[in-house]
Amino acid sequence: MQAVRRLYIYAVAYVSLITVLWGTIGLTRSIFAGGEIGDSASRLAEALSFILIGVPVFILHWWLAQRSALKDPVERSSRLRAIFLYGVLLTALIPIVQNTLALVSRTLLSAFGENPNGALLGGSQTLSDNLIAILLNGVIAAYFYFVLRADWKAVPQGDAFSEVRRLYRYLVMLYGLAMVVFGAQQVLQYILGLWGAVGMGQIVLLANGLALLLVGTPLWIFTWSQLQRSLIEEAERRSLLRLVVLYGLTFISVGSVLVSMGIVGYILLRFVLGEPMSVESFLGEISTPLSVAITFGVVWAYYGRLLRSEMEGAPGQGKQPDEESVRRAGLRRLYYYTLAFFGLGAMFIGLQLLLAYIIDITLSESAIWGDAMRDNLAAALSTLAVGIPLWVFTWRPVMKEATAEGEAGDHARRSLVRRVYLYLVLFIGVMGVMFSSGALLFQIISALLGDPSEDLLVEVVQLFKVLILFLVFLAYHWQVLRVDNRLAGQTLASRHAQFPVLILAPDEGDFGESMVNALEREMGQLPVALHLYSQGAPDETLSAAKAVIFPAELAAMPSEALRLWLQGFSGERLVVPTMAKGWYWIFGSGRSLTIMSRQTARVIRYMAEGEDIPKPRETSPWMVIAYIVAGLIALQVVGSLIDRIASLAD
Repeated sequence: MQAVRRLYIYAVAYVSLITVLWGTIGLTRSIFAGGEIGDSASRLAEALSFILIGVPVFILHWWLAQRSALKDPVERSSRLRAIFLYGVLLTALIPIVQNTLALVSRTLLSAFGENPNGALLGGSQTLSDNLIAILLNGVIAAYFYFVLRADWKAVPQGDAFSEVRRLYRYLVMLYGLAMVVFGAQQVLQYILGLWGAVGMGQIVLLANGLALLLVGTPLWIFTWSQLQRSLIEEAERRSLLRLVVLYGLTFISVGSVLVSMGIVGYILLRFVLGEPMSVESFLGEISTPLSVAITFGVVWAYYGRLLRSEMEGAPGQGKQPDEESVRRAGLRRLYYYTLAFFGLGAMFIGLQLLLAYIIDITLSESAIWGDAMRDNLAAALSTLAVGIPLWVFTWRPVMKEATAEGEAGDHARRSLVRRVYLYLVLFIGVMGVMFSSGALLFQIISALLGDPSEDLLVEVVQLFKVLILFLVFLAYHWQVLRVDNRLAGQTLASRHAQFPVLILAPDEGDFGESMVNALEREMGQLPVALHLYSQGAPDETLSAAKAVIFPAELAAMPSEALRLWLQGFSGERLVVPTMAKGWYWIFGSGRSLTIMSRQTARVIRYMAEGEDIPKPRETSPWMVIAYIVAGLIALQVVGSLIDRIASLAD
C-alpha cells in the first residue's frame, strides 16, 4: 500500500508541475509577444486554466511527499523519490538546452547573413520565447537541485539514489554527445562539400553544426567528467549501465563507420568503373558518408579504447584474480563475437551480390554493361571490402582462444556468447537452406507443370547460388560446433574421471543400484563406489571421494560408526530426501527414486565440472504466458517470412 501511495503522489506531482510550468511559459510568452495573445483568446484561457488548476494540485501533493520524506528516512531514500527528482531535473534541462540551441543557431545564421528560419530548432521563435523558457525551466531545475542536495546530505539508505543518479548522468552525457557528434558531422560535411559544387550555399549546415558544437560540447564534457571522477567508487566501476553504454557507443560507432565507408567505397568504385562523374560531383557525393565515417571514427577510437581498457584492465578489488580474468574474457568475447557477426553478414551479402552479378553477366541475354551492372558490381565489391576484413580480424582471435588447451580454452568453448553466436548462425543457415531450397523447388516444379518463368535458367541458378552459400556457411559453423563439442567432451571426461563419488546405501532396497545407474548414464567416466551400511564405516580409500551420496534416513538416524565417519569426511555431502519414519522433508520428499537419482546425478555433474549448482525455481504463470506470447510472435514471423519467399518466387 505504501508503494502505491508513493507512486500516486509523485506521479500527480510530476504531471501537475509540468502542466503549471508550460502553462506559465505559454502565458509569459504571450504577454511579451504583445498585441493579440496568440491566435485567439482561447490561448490565454487555456494557459490560465492549466495554471489555476495545476498549482494547488502540485502544492498539495508535493507537500504530502515532503512531509513523508522528512518524517521517514526510508521514504526519503525511496527509488520513486529519486526517479521523480532526477526526472524533473532532466525534464527541465532538456528545454533549457533546446532553447539555448535555437537561440545560438538563429544568431549564427543572422551573423552569416542567412534567414534565421533555417535554424535546426525554433526557427520561427523569438529571443523572448527562448529566454522565457530557459529562465522558468532554470528556476524549476534550481529548486529541485537544492532539494536533491538536501536529500544527499541526509545520506540516503540503500543504492536507489546512486543508481538513479548514474542513469541520469549517462542520459545527459549521451544527449550532449549526440549533439557533439552531429554538430561535428555537419561542420565536416560543409568543409568537405566546399571542394565540390554541392558545398556552395551550405551556410545553414555550418551554422547549425557550430550551434550543436557550442551547446553540446560543454554539456558532454561536464557530465562525462563527473562520470569519470565517480569511477573511484567500486559500484560505479562495476555498474552494468557503464558497460551497456560503452558497448552501445562502440557498436553504434563501428556500424556507422563501416556502413559509411562502404558507401564511400561504392561511390569510388562507380567512379573507377567508368561512371561519368566530375571530381566536384564525386567529392560532393562522398562528403556526407565521409563526414559520418570521420566523426564516428573518433567516437569509436575514444570509447573503444575505454572498452578495451575495461576488458584488459588490472584485476579489480574484491574479486579473486581468476574470477576477474574470466569476467574480462567474457567482455572481450561479447565485443569480438558481435563484430564477427556483423562481418559475417556483410561478407555473405557481398558474396551473394558478386555471384549474382557474375551469373547475370554470364547467363542472362538481356544483361549489358551499363549503369545498373556497374552499380551492382560496385555494391558487391564495397560490401566485401568491409565484411571480409571485419570478420577475419575478429573471428581469428576467438577461434584461437576456443581451440587453446587448458582452463582458458575450455571456458571459451563453453561460454554463453560463443554458443549463442554459433547456434544463431546455424539457425539462420538452416532457415536460409530451407527457404532457398523451397523457392528453387517451386521454380523447377512450376516449369515441369508447364508454367516456367521467362528466364528460367538464370532464376534457377540464382536460387541455387543462394542455397550453396547458405550450405557453405552452415557446414563451416556446424564443423566448428562439432570441434567445440569434441574438445569439451574430452575436457569434461577428464574432469569426471578425477571426481570419485561414494554411495552409502542400505542393504535392502534399490537405492544404491538406482544411484549407480543414474551416475553411469550421466557420466560414463565417473568413478563410483557403492558401500553398504552393513560394511561399517568406509576405509581410507573410499574416504578420498570428492562427494558422498546417502539417503535421508541415514542423516536422520545414522549408526555411530557412520555418524563419526560423516563428521570427518572432507568432501561434499548429498542427502537424497527419501522417506524416513517420523521425519518429513518439506521439499523433495515423495518423489520416485528414479527421479531423485537423475537429479542427484545432475548435481554431481555440476560439481565435477566446477559449475554452480542451479537453485530450484518456481514456475510463474506470467512466464508461461510470456512463453505462449513469444511462441505466437515467432509463428507470425515465420509465417511472414514464408509469405515473403512465396511473393518473391511469384
